[in-house]
Parts: sequence; structure tokens; C-alpha cells
Amino acid sequence: MAQGRMGVGVALLFALAGPAAAQPQFPALAPYQPPAQPFVPPGAQPFVPPGAGGARGIELTAFADAAPPMKELEPGKLGDIHPPPDKHGGGHGHGHGAHEIDGFMEPFVPHHGGWYAGAEFLLVRPRQTDFDYLVRSSTPGLAINGPIDSLRYDLGTGVRVEGGYRFASGKWETVFAYTYVNGNGDATATAGAGTVLFPTLTRPGLTDRALSATTTADLDYNTFDMMIARRAAVDEHFAIRWLGGFRFTDIKQTFNTLYDGADARRASVTTRSRFAAFGPMVGAEAVLVGWNGFHFYGRASGGLITGRSTNSLLETNDTGGTTYINTRYDVSKVVPTGTIGIGGGWQYKSLAIRAGYEVTHWQGIFERPRFVDDVSPGKVVTRPANLTLEGLFIQVGLSY
Repeated sequence: MAQGRMGVGVALLFALAGPAAAQPQFPALAPYQPPAQPFVPPGAQPFVPPGAGGARGIELTAFADAAPPMKELEPGKLGDIHPPPDKHGGGHGHGHGAHEIDGFMEPFVPHHGGWYAGAEFLLVRPRQTDFDYLVRSSTPGLAINGPIDSLRYDLGTGVRVEGGYRFASGKWETVFAYTYVNGNGDATATAGAGTVLFPTLTRPGLTDRALSATTTADLDYNTFDMMIARRAAVDEHFAIRWLGGFRFTDIKQTFNTLYDGADARRASVTTRSRFAAFGPMVGAEAVLVGWNGFHFYGRASGGLITGRSTNSLLETNDTGGTTYINTRYDVSKVVPTGTIGIGGGWQYKSLAIRAGYEVTHWQGIFERPRFVDDVSPGKVVTRPANLTLEGLFIQVGLSY
């Protein structure tokens, strides 16, 4: 019985050991060894770390073809790397850099501060209202049949000088200008056969008729302007200069007439007028520049000048031996004034030359008294007189 159980145990032991012996056996793994040469794809150069021995003769040909060799900059060639200036933008004025203003615009819109000066020669004809001095009549008696004669000024000459200082950027500036004009005129009238001269300047009822008349006038015109100006470039060809400030005036005029014959025995009528005043002025100038600095030029100004108009009147007869009138009419008044001028010229860098036509008008600047009644000696009227200067100007300007 015991032998039988031992036999069964041995049989079971061999039955279990049989499957285990049938399983595959894996070999033991050897330690990792790096390959003798790195893997290199076909057609590519092997990578060599910097400083590795034996690799100095190998070049990266793939990158050498894509990047050209570096070129050293020569001394003094650094300016070539700066981009060209932008002619349609910048930091000066309206879209113009401080160093990008065309040389033909620079006299009118400079980009730097400094002194400047200008001078103008004026060839003008003054025109004065209230310059009548006689009536020609070809009808005897009290009837009047003929024209009224008035004095006219001849061409006069004058000068205008201007100077000032432009501040750092050249946009703002102070201005001082002085204008002087001298004008004069004369006329003579003689009564022909059947003609009578009726004086218009004498007191009625005393010197009513004459056979000859000689009249003269003289104008002494002075204005002083103190202003501040602002210059601005609208675009590459058009610029404006705005002005504002004050004007001082001292304008004098004499008007003398000598009558002779009939009621007149070298009768004389002398009027002297003066307007000394002060007031605000505003104005503007503009240039439109074209080919090579040739340009159109325009200017306009206006103001209200407040001051005193002084008008004296002296009438005598008998070669000054008899005095009929010796009086004066003074009045404080506001006189509107305005100037407009157009022309053209040429300018470049610091020089500008212009010429044109200009008109200046003073409304009611003088106010002389007139006695109008031979019965009532105190009947007097005042007649405001306008003064106009019109003619040519030639201007030369220079900036520093």
C-alpha cells in the first residue's frame, strides 16, 4: 500500500516537470556598446561637433551656398546705410522736414532762425478826393455851364524797408516796417474869351470870380508797422505768411490855391491837414512757386487806425493883406485802411526778387472845413477826404 502511494507521487512529479522543461529559454542581454560610427543618411555629410579632432577639414557646403561672405564697411561709408529722406513727410511745417524744404521755397519758409531784411521801391500815384478848386463857366451872369476842375497828383516815389528776426525754427518772427511816400501835383487854369472862373474854395460873397488860378499840393506819407508774423508751408509749392500788430501813422498834406483877376487880387486859400494815429493791423502774404523759383505773389492787409485829424484853413486877399478866414477843425476819428497787392518774381535760397501792383486806401482820412453861406458866416460844413496810393512796387529781400 505504501509502495503504491510513492509510485503515484513520482508520477505526478514527472507530469508537472514536463511542461516547464518545454518552455523556450532567452539568452542573457549583453551590456550596451555605442556603435563605432554614427548613422549617416545617404548623401549627407556627417555632423562633427566643434573642436573635435580630425573634423577641421569638413565644411558645411549646404549652408555655404545660401549665405554670401560678409563684407566689411569701409570708413566714411556709413551714410550709405541711411534711407533716403521722405519728401512727402517730416517734422517741419505741414509735412516737410526741417532739412527737406526746397531751395526755391526757402526764402519764404526758412527752416532756421536769424535776421532778414527787405527793401521796396515804390512808384505810385496818390489820389485825393475833395481836391476841387474852381468851376469853368462859359455862361455870363449867375448861370453855371461848365466842368469842375480838380487837382491831380503826379507820379510819386517812395520806399518801404522791412527788417526782423526769425526765431529758432524760422516759423515765428518779429517785424518792423517803415513806408515813406512823397507826392505832389500842380495845375493852372486861365479864363478864355467869354469864360469865367468861379472859385470853390473861397468864402462865398467875397471872392466869387477870378480870371486865373494856380494850385499845388504836397503829400508827406509815413507809416511805421510793428508786427509778429507766422510762416507756414501748405504744400511743396504754396506757403502763407500771417501778420498781426500795430501801425503808427504821420500823414501830412498841404493844398494851396492862388486866384487872381476880377474879385481876386492875388487871393490865397491854404489848407494844411495832418493825421497822426495808431491802431491794429492784420494781414497775409502768399507765394505759389513754380518752375525754378519763379512764383506768383500776393499780399493783403487791413486795419482800423484811431487818431486825430487836424485841418487848418487860411484865406486871404490883397496879396495877404486882408484875411477872410483863419480857422482850424480838429476831430478824433477811426479811419479804416486796407492794402492789396499782386505780382510775381523769383526766389532761391536766401534771395527773393519781386515786382507787382499795389493799392492802399484810407477812408475819410482828412476833413477840411468849407464855408457855404455868404449871409450867415458861421455856416460851415466838413467834407471827409479819401486818400489812395496806387502803383508799382519792386521788392528785394535777403535773409541771413
